Amino acid sequence: MKKLIVLLAVAMFIGFSANETFAQKKENKVVCFKSDMDCSECENTINEYLKFEKGVKDLKVDHASNTIFVEYKDGKNTDEKLAQAIKKKGYKAEKITQEEYEEIIAHTHEAGHEHNHEVHKERK
Repeated sequence: MKKLIVLLAVAMFIGFSANETFAQKKENKVVCFKSDMDCSECENTINEYLKFEKGVKDLKVDHASNTIFVEYKDGKNTDEKLAQAIKKKGYKAEKITQEEYEEIIAHTHEAGHEHNHEVHKERK
């Protein structure tokens, strides 16, 4: 009888622990990259490709500042896999902090950016 009570107590404990684990939502993560885009076509290429990567919730690709901002669901993707996806399209994917990203964006908006002479490089 004692064994049955102990077994039931252990089963209940495991059941409650499992429910708490499953009830926890996966948080969204943010990763930012510095890239080497040349023009708006490069921006569109990366944007169109990354928006279909698993778990991507928000995406900002900007060729003027050469930055990529990705918010994704943790557990569905990783920083490394997103970097590999960018590199697969032939672009650099240097991971930077969100603070560095925001500084680059602010500086680009302050300084302005000329689109008069965009040059599209041949990518492999």
